Amino acid sequence: MQSEIGIDGRNAGRAQGTGVATYAEVLAETYRRLGMTPHWIGDGPEAQAGPKLSPLARLAAAGRPVRLLRPSRAAHQADGASYVPDLFRVAHVRFRLTGRMLRLRMARPPALMHWTYPLPLFLEGTRNVVTIHDLIPLRQPELTGIPAARMRRLLQMILRHASGIVTVSETVRQEIVEEFGIDPLRIANLYQAVRGEDLLASATGGGGEALCPPGSFVAIGSVGRRKNIGRLILAHGRSGTRRPLAIIGPDSETAGSEMAALSAHPHPERVLRVAWSDRPSLLRTLASARALLFPTLAEGFGLPIPEAMALGVPVLTSRGGATEEIAGGAAFLVDPRDPEDIARGIRRLDLDDMLAGRLIVAARARAAFFSVDAYAVRLAAFHRSTTDQPLSTGAQFT
Repeated sequence: MQSEIGIDGRNAGRAQGTGVATYAEVLAETYRRLGMTPHWIGDGPEAQAGPKLSPLARLAAAGRPVRLLRPSRAAHQADGASYVPDLFRVAHVRFRLTGRMLRLRMARPPALMHWTYPLPLFLEGTRNVVTIHDLIPLRQPELTGIPAARMRRLLQMILRHASGIVTVSETVRQEIVEEFGIDPLRIANLYQAVRGEDLLASATGGGGEALCPPGSFVAIGSVGRRKNIGRLILAHGRSGTRRPLAIIGPDSETAGSEMAALSAHPHPERVLRVAWSDRPSLLRTLASARALLFPTLAEGFGLPIPEAMALGVPVLTSRGGATEEIAGGAAFLVDPRDPEDIARGIRRLDLDDMLAGRLIVAARARAAFFSVDAYAVRLAAFHRSTTDQPLSTGAQFT
Protein backbone atom coordinates (compact mmCIF):
# COMPACT_ATOMS: atom_id res chain seq x y z
CA MET A 1 0.00 0.00 0.00
CA GLN A 2 2.99 2.28 -0.34
CA SER A 3 1.33 4.30 -3.14
CA GLU A 4 -1.78 4.79 -1.01
CA ILE A 5 -2.61 7.70 1.29
CA GLY A 6 -4.92 7.09 4.22
CA ILE A 7 -7.66 9.71 4.64
CA ASP A 8 -10.28 9.63 7.37
CA GLY A 9 -13.86 9.57 6.18
CA ARG A 10 -15.39 11.30 9.19
CA ASN A 11 -16.55 14.34 7.24
CA ALA A 12 -16.52 13.18 3.61
CA GLY A 13 -19.76 12.61 1.78
CA ARG A 14 -22.06 14.39 4.20
CA ALA A 15 -25.30 15.56 2.63
CA GLN A 16 -24.91 18.96 4.32
CA GLY A 17 -21.14 18.96 4.12
CA THR A 18 -19.08 21.56 5.91
CA GLY A 19 -15.87 23.21 4.79
CA VAL A 20 -14.02 20.25 6.34
CA ALA A 21 -16.03 17.85 4.19
CA THR A 22 -15.04 19.80 1.08
CA TYR A 23 -11.46 19.85 2.33
CA ALA A 24 -11.37 16.03 2.61
CA GLU A 25 -12.83 15.54 -0.86
CA VAL A 26 -10.44 17.98 -2.55
CA LEU A 27 -7.49 16.55 -0.60
CA ALA A 28 -8.26 13.08 -1.95
CA GLU A 29 -8.65 14.44 -5.48
CA THR A 30 -5.30 16.24 -5.24
CA TYR A 31 -3.47 13.16 -3.99
CA ARG A 32 -4.85 11.34 -7.04
CA ARG A 33 -3.40 14.06 -9.27
CA LEU A 34 -0.05 13.37 -7.62
CA GLY A 35 -0.24 9.69 -8.57
CA MET A 36 -1.31 8.38 -5.16
CA THR A 37 -4.45 6.46 -4.29
CA PRO A 38 -6.66 7.61 -1.41
CA HIS A 39 -7.48 4.85 1.07
CA TRP A 40 -10.50 5.88 3.11
CA ILE A 41 -10.66 4.93 6.78
CA GLY A 42 -14.08 5.16 8.35
CA ASP A 43 -16.54 3.70 10.79
CA GLY A 44 -18.08 1.22 8.41
CA PRO A 45 -21.62 0.26 7.48
CA GLU A 46 -22.46 -0.78 11.04
CA ALA A 47 -22.17 2.83 12.17
CA GLN A 48 -24.79 3.93 9.65
CA ALA A 49 -27.46 1.53 10.86
CA GLY A 50 -29.33 1.46 14.12
CA PRO A 51 -30.03 4.20 16.66
CA LYS A 52 -27.56 6.96 17.47
CA LEU A 53 -26.88 6.37 21.16
CA SER A 54 -25.65 8.89 23.68
CA PRO A 55 -22.21 8.29 25.24
CA LEU A 56 -23.83 7.15 28.50
CA ALA A 57 -26.12 4.76 26.67
CA ARG A 58 -23.18 3.34 24.75
CA LEU A 59 -21.24 2.85 27.98
CA ALA A 60 -24.22 1.07 29.51
CA ALA A 61 -24.26 -1.51 26.73
CA ALA A 62 -22.98 -4.92 27.78
CA GLY A 63 -19.19 -5.09 27.71
CA ARG A 64 -18.84 -1.60 26.25
CA PRO A 65 -16.68 -0.11 29.02
CA VAL A 66 -14.13 -2.90 28.53
CA ARG A 67 -14.09 -2.36 24.77
CA LEU A 68 -13.68 1.38 25.17
CA LEU A 69 -10.64 0.94 27.37
CA ARG A 70 -8.84 -1.26 24.88
CA PRO A 71 -5.91 0.79 23.54
CA SER A 72 -6.13 -0.31 19.91
CA ARG A 73 -8.41 -1.64 17.17
CA ALA A 74 -7.73 -3.68 14.05
CA ALA A 75 -9.22 -2.17 10.91
CA HIS A 76 -11.15 -4.34 8.45
CA GLN A 77 -9.54 -3.80 5.06
CA ALA A 78 -11.08 -3.92 1.60
CA ASP A 79 -10.11 -2.49 -1.76
CA GLY A 80 -9.66 1.26 -1.34
CA ALA A 81 -11.06 1.43 2.18
CA SER A 82 -10.79 0.21 5.76
CA TYR A 83 -13.20 0.53 8.64
CA VAL A 84 -13.69 -0.03 12.34
CA PRO A 85 -17.31 -0.17 13.53
CA ASP A 86 -18.33 3.02 15.34
CA LEU A 87 -14.73 4.24 15.08
CA PHE A 88 -15.08 7.99 15.52
CA ARG A 89 -17.63 7.96 18.31
CA VAL A 90 -15.78 5.29 20.27
CA ALA A 91 -12.50 7.20 19.88
CA HIS A 92 -14.05 10.42 21.23
CA VAL A 93 -15.73 8.69 24.18
CA ARG A 94 -12.53 6.83 25.01
CA PHE A 95 -10.50 10.03 24.92
CA ARG A 96 -13.04 11.73 27.17
CA LEU A 97 -12.73 8.89 29.69
CA THR A 98 -9.01 8.17 29.57
CA GLY A 99 -7.34 11.15 27.88
CA ARG A 100 -5.65 8.72 25.48
CA MET A 101 -5.63 8.21 21.74
CA LEU A 102 -7.12 5.13 20.10
CA ARG A 103 -4.53 3.30 18.02
CA LEU A 104 -5.49 1.58 14.77
CA ARG A 105 -3.76 -1.44 13.28
CA MET A 106 -3.75 -2.43 9.61
CA ALA A 107 -2.09 -5.44 8.02
CA ARG A 108 -0.85 -3.21 5.19
CA PRO A 109 -0.80 0.43 6.32
CA PRO A 110 -0.60 3.17 3.67
CA ALA A 111 2.52 5.23 3.11
CA LEU A 112 0.98 8.12 5.05
CA MET A 113 -2.18 8.71 7.08
CA HIS A 114 -3.69 12.18 6.62
CA TRP A 115 -6.27 13.00 9.28
CA THR A 116 -8.40 15.84 7.91
CA TYR A 117 -9.38 17.10 11.37
CA PRO A 118 -7.90 16.68 14.88
CA LEU A 119 -9.17 13.30 16.09
CA PRO A 120 -8.06 11.11 19.02
CA LEU A 121 -6.79 8.48 16.57
CA PHE A 122 -3.37 7.24 15.48
CA LEU A 123 -2.58 4.68 12.75
CA GLU A 124 0.34 2.41 13.60
CA GLY A 125 3.09 1.57 11.15
CA THR A 126 3.02 4.77 9.11
CA ARG A 127 3.44 8.54 9.35
CA ASN A 128 0.45 10.40 10.76
CA VAL A 129 -0.33 13.89 9.46
CA VAL A 130 -3.07 16.05 10.99
CA THR A 131 -4.78 19.15 9.59
CA ILE A 132 -5.67 21.76 12.22
CA HIS A 133 -8.24 24.12 10.71
CA ASP A 134 -8.49 26.63 13.55
CA LEU A 135 -8.01 27.30 17.26
CA ILE A 136 -11.41 28.89 17.80
CA PRO A 137 -12.33 26.61 20.75
CA LEU A 138 -9.18 27.80 22.56
CA ARG A 139 -9.01 31.45 21.59
CA GLN A 140 -12.71 32.29 21.29
CA PRO A 141 -14.52 29.54 23.22
CA GLU A 142 -17.72 31.57 23.43
CA LEU A 143 -18.19 31.02 19.69
CA THR A 144 -18.19 27.23 19.73
CA GLY A 145 -19.62 24.37 21.74
CA ILE A 146 -16.36 22.39 21.66
CA PRO A 147 -14.90 22.02 25.20
CA ALA A 148 -11.71 24.07 25.28
CA ALA A 149 -9.84 21.99 27.89
CA ARG A 150 -10.38 18.71 26.05
CA MET A 151 -9.44 20.25 22.70
CA ARG A 152 -6.25 21.64 24.21
CA ARG A 153 -5.26 18.21 25.57
CA LEU A 154 -5.95 16.60 22.22
CA LEU A 155 -3.95 19.18 20.26
CA GLN A 156 -1.03 18.94 22.69
CA MET A 157 -0.90 15.19 22.16
CA ILE A 158 -1.15 15.54 18.39
CA LEU A 159 1.54 18.21 18.25
CA ARG A 160 3.93 16.04 20.27
CA HIS A 161 3.64 12.94 18.15
CA ALA A 162 2.40 13.65 14.63
CA SER A 163 4.89 13.36 11.79
CA GLY A 164 3.43 16.48 10.20
CA ILE A 165 1.01 19.29 11.00
CA VAL A 166 -0.94 21.08 8.27
CA THR A 167 -2.92 24.31 8.53
CA VAL A 168 -5.15 26.12 6.05
CA SER A 169 -3.94 29.68 6.68
CA GLU A 170 -0.86 31.49 7.94
CA THR A 171 -3.07 33.00 10.63
CA VAL A 172 -3.76 29.59 12.14
CA ARG A 173 -0.13 28.54 11.77
CA GLN A 174 1.01 31.54 13.80
CA GLU A 175 -1.71 30.98 16.40
CA ILE A 176 -0.51 27.39 16.94
CA VAL A 177 3.05 28.61 17.43
CA GLU A 178 1.90 31.25 19.92
CA GLU A 179 -0.49 28.98 21.79
CA PHE A 180 1.75 25.92 22.11
CA GLY A 181 5.27 27.29 21.70
CA ILE A 182 6.35 24.78 19.08
CA ASP A 183 8.87 25.19 16.27
CA PRO A 184 7.10 26.92 13.35
CA LEU A 185 9.08 24.73 10.94
CA ARG A 186 7.04 21.76 12.14
CA ILE A 187 3.85 23.28 10.72
CA ALA A 188 3.07 23.57 7.01
CA ASN A 189 0.46 26.05 5.81
CA LEU A 190 -0.93 24.59 2.58
CA TYR A 191 -4.12 26.66 2.47
CA GLN A 192 -7.16 24.97 0.92
CA ALA A 193 -8.02 24.32 -2.72
CA VAL A 194 -11.09 25.56 -4.58
CA ARG A 195 -12.23 23.75 -7.71
CA GLY A 196 -12.95 26.86 -9.74
CA GLU A 197 -13.86 25.15 -13.02
CA ASP A 198 -16.18 22.73 -11.23
CA LEU A 199 -17.81 25.62 -9.40
CA LEU A 200 -18.49 27.47 -12.64
CA ALA A 201 -19.84 24.33 -14.31
CA SER A 202 -22.21 23.67 -11.39
CA ALA A 203 -23.32 27.30 -11.21
CA THR A 204 -24.04 27.66 -14.93
CA GLY A 205 -25.10 24.10 -15.78
CA GLY A 206 -28.57 22.65 -15.88
CA GLY A 207 -28.70 21.42 -12.27
CA GLY A 208 -30.03 23.30 -9.29
CA GLU A 209 -32.38 26.23 -8.86
CA ALA A 210 -31.67 29.77 -7.67
CA LEU A 211 -32.70 30.19 -4.05
CA CYS A 212 -33.31 33.95 -4.20
CA PRO A 213 -33.69 36.71 -6.82
CA PRO A 214 -30.59 37.58 -8.89
CA GLY A 215 -28.70 40.55 -7.48
CA SER A 216 -29.43 39.66 -3.87
CA PHE A 217 -26.87 39.78 -1.11
CA VAL A 218 -25.99 36.26 0.03
CA ALA A 219 -24.63 34.98 3.36
CA ILE A 220 -23.48 31.35 3.56
CA GLY A 221 -22.78 29.25 6.64
CA SER A 222 -24.34 27.94 9.81
CA VAL A 223 -26.73 30.45 11.35
CA GLY A 224 -25.24 31.33 14.71
CA ARG A 225 -23.02 33.57 16.76
CA ARG A 226 -19.71 32.76 15.06
CA LYS A 227 -21.04 33.72 11.63
CA ASN A 228 -22.25 37.02 13.11
CA ILE A 229 -25.72 36.70 11.61
CA GLY A 230 -27.39 39.02 14.13
CA ARG A 231 -25.11 41.97 13.35
CA LEU A 232 -25.37 41.23 9.64
CA ILE A 233 -29.18 41.46 9.80
CA LEU A 234 -28.95 44.75 11.71
CA ALA A 235 -26.46 46.12 9.19
CA HIS A 236 -28.59 45.08 6.23
CA GLY A 237 -31.53 46.95 7.73
CA ARG A 238 -29.48 50.07 8.44
CA SER A 239 -27.85 50.11 5.00
CA GLY A 240 -31.07 51.20 3.31
CA THR A 241 -30.62 48.67 0.50
CA ARG A 242 -33.65 47.25 -1.23
CA ARG A 243 -31.77 44.17 -2.30
CA PRO A 244 -32.81 41.03 -0.38
CA LEU A 245 -30.42 39.33 2.00
CA ALA A 246 -30.50 35.53 1.60
CA ILE A 247 -29.13 33.68 4.62
CA ILE A 248 -28.29 30.15 3.50
CA GLY A 249 -27.25 27.53 6.02
CA PRO A 250 -28.35 25.20 8.82
CA ASP A 251 -29.29 26.44 12.27
CA SER A 252 -26.77 26.26 15.08
CA GLU A 253 -27.78 26.26 18.74
CA THR A 254 -27.55 30.06 18.79
CA ALA A 255 -29.65 30.59 15.66
CA GLY A 256 -32.69 31.82 17.59
CA SER A 257 -30.86 34.64 19.33
CA GLU A 258 -29.15 35.71 16.11
CA MET A 259 -32.32 35.70 14.01
CA ALA A 260 -34.04 37.77 16.73
CA ALA A 261 -32.30 40.76 15.12
CA LEU A 262 -35.11 40.66 12.54
CA SER A 263 -37.28 42.48 15.06
CA ALA A 264 -35.08 45.57 14.61
CA HIS A 265 -35.02 45.35 10.79
CA PRO A 266 -37.20 48.01 9.12
CA HIS A 267 -38.12 45.56 6.33
CA PRO A 268 -37.77 42.02 7.74
CA GLU A 269 -39.48 40.62 4.63
CA ARG A 270 -36.29 41.45 2.72
CA VAL A 271 -34.35 38.89 4.75
CA LEU A 272 -34.80 35.43 3.23
CA ARG A 273 -34.03 32.42 5.41
CA VAL A 274 -33.07 29.46 3.20
CA ALA A 275 -32.47 25.95 4.48
CA TRP A 276 -29.17 24.36 3.47
CA SER A 277 -29.56 23.29 -0.15
CA ASP A 278 -28.00 20.99 -2.68
CA ARG A 279 -24.63 22.12 -3.94
CA PRO A 280 -25.68 23.12 -7.51
CA SER A 281 -28.49 25.34 -6.19
CA LEU A 282 -26.17 26.97 -3.69
CA LEU A 283 -23.56 27.74 -6.35
CA ARG A 284 -26.15 28.98 -8.84
CA THR A 285 -27.46 31.34 -6.16
CA LEU A 286 -24.00 32.58 -5.24
CA ALA A 287 -23.00 33.12 -8.87
CA SER A 288 -25.98 35.43 -9.43
CA ALA A 289 -25.51 37.39 -6.18
CA ARG A 290 -24.63 41.06 -5.97
CA ALA A 291 -22.05 40.12 -3.33
CA LEU A 292 -21.19 37.55 -0.70
CA LEU A 293 -21.55 39.02 2.81
CA PHE A 294 -19.23 37.14 5.17
CA PRO A 295 -18.51 39.34 8.23
CA THR A 296 -17.74 36.34 10.41
CA LEU A 297 -16.23 36.66 13.90
CA ALA A 298 -13.73 33.81 13.56
CA GLU A 299 -12.47 31.51 10.80
CA GLY A 300 -9.52 29.32 10.10
CA PHE A 301 -9.92 29.77 6.35
CA GLY A 302 -13.39 30.89 5.22
CA LEU A 303 -14.16 28.71 2.20
CA PRO A 304 -17.03 30.86 0.85
CA ILE A 305 -14.54 33.69 0.22
CA PRO A 306 -12.43 32.03 -2.51
CA GLU A 307 -15.48 30.17 -3.85
CA ALA A 308 -17.29 33.47 -4.44
CA MET A 309 -14.12 34.92 -5.96
CA ALA A 310 -13.80 31.98 -8.35
CA LEU A 311 -17.37 32.67 -9.47
CA GLY A 312 -16.62 36.36 -10.07
CA VAL A 313 -18.71 37.61 -7.14
CA PRO A 314 -17.62 40.58 -4.96
CA VAL A 315 -16.94 39.73 -1.32
CA LEU A 316 -17.47 41.67 1.90
CA THR A 317 -15.66 40.07 4.81
CA SER A 318 -14.03 40.75 8.17
CA ARG A 319 -10.95 42.86 8.66
CA GLY A 320 -8.13 41.01 10.44
CA GLY A 321 -7.36 37.33 10.97
CA ALA A 322 -7.77 34.57 8.44
CA THR A 323 -10.57 36.24 6.47
CA GLU A 324 -8.42 39.25 5.56
CA GLU A 325 -5.53 36.92 4.76
CA ILE A 326 -7.60 34.74 2.45
CA ALA A 327 -9.19 37.78 0.80
CA GLY A 328 -5.70 38.97 -0.11
CA GLY A 329 -6.70 42.55 -0.89
CA ALA A 330 -9.52 41.47 -3.20
CA ALA A 331 -12.49 42.01 -0.85
CA PHE A 332 -14.24 44.88 0.92
CA LEU A 333 -13.18 44.66 4.57
CA VAL A 334 -15.27 45.70 7.57
CA ASP A 335 -15.13 45.58 11.35
CA PRO A 336 -17.32 42.53 12.09
CA ARG A 337 -18.31 43.82 15.54
CA ASP A 338 -19.56 47.17 14.24
CA PRO A 339 -22.98 46.96 12.51
CA GLU A 340 -22.57 50.52 11.22
CA ASP A 341 -19.32 49.65 9.47
CA ILE A 342 -20.92 46.54 7.95
CA ALA A 343 -23.88 48.69 6.85
CA ARG A 344 -21.52 51.15 5.12
CA GLY A 345 -19.93 48.27 3.25
CA ILE A 346 -23.31 46.91 2.16
CA ARG A 347 -24.34 50.38 0.98
CA ARG A 348 -21.15 50.77 -1.07
CA LEU A 349 -21.56 47.38 -2.73
CA ASP A 350 -25.22 48.09 -3.37
CA LEU A 351 -24.72 51.41 -5.17
CA ASP A 352 -21.15 51.51 -6.51
CA ASP A 353 -20.95 49.51 -9.74
CA MET A 354 -17.35 50.58 -10.36
CA LEU A 355 -16.30 49.26 -6.95
CA ALA A 356 -18.08 45.98 -7.60
CA GLY A 357 -16.33 45.71 -10.97
CA ARG A 358 -12.89 46.30 -9.47
CA LEU A 359 -13.52 43.69 -6.80
CA ILE A 360 -14.59 41.14 -9.40
CA VAL A 361 -11.37 41.61 -11.38
CA ALA A 362 -9.22 41.39 -8.24
CA ALA A 363 -11.20 38.40 -6.94
CA ARG A 364 -10.68 36.31 -10.05
CA ALA A 365 -6.94 36.91 -9.87
CA ARG A 366 -6.89 36.03 -6.17
CA ALA A 367 -8.92 32.84 -6.75
CA ALA A 368 -6.13 31.45 -8.94
CA PHE A 369 -3.93 31.15 -5.83
CA PHE A 370 -6.39 28.60 -4.44
CA SER A 371 -6.66 26.47 -7.60
CA VAL A 372 -6.22 22.72 -7.33
CA ASP A 373 -3.10 22.96 -9.53
CA ALA A 374 -1.46 25.43 -7.14
CA TYR A 375 -2.55 23.36 -4.16
CA ALA A 376 -1.05 20.22 -5.71
CA VAL A 377 2.36 21.88 -5.87
CA ARG A 378 2.21 22.77 -2.18
CA LEU A 379 0.90 19.34 -1.18
CA ALA A 380 3.56 17.50 -3.19
CA ALA A 381 6.37 19.44 -1.49
CA PHE A 382 4.86 18.74 1.92
CA HIS A 383 4.46 15.03 1.12
CA ARG A 384 8.11 14.73 0.08
CA SER A 385 9.34 16.43 3.24
CA THR A 386 7.09 14.35 5.50
CA THR A 387 7.90 10.95 4.05
CA ASP A 388 11.59 11.73 4.53
CA GLN A 389 11.00 11.87 8.29
CA PRO A 390 11.37 8.80 10.57
CA LEU A 391 8.25 7.00 11.74
CA SER A 392 6.72 7.77 15.12
CA THR A 393 5.55 4.70 17.03
CA GLY A 394 2.98 6.66 18.97
CA ALA A 395 3.99 4.71 22.07
CA GLN A 396 3.32 7.64 24.38
CA PHE A 397 -0.23 8.04 23.09
CA THR A 398 -1.33 5.35 25.53
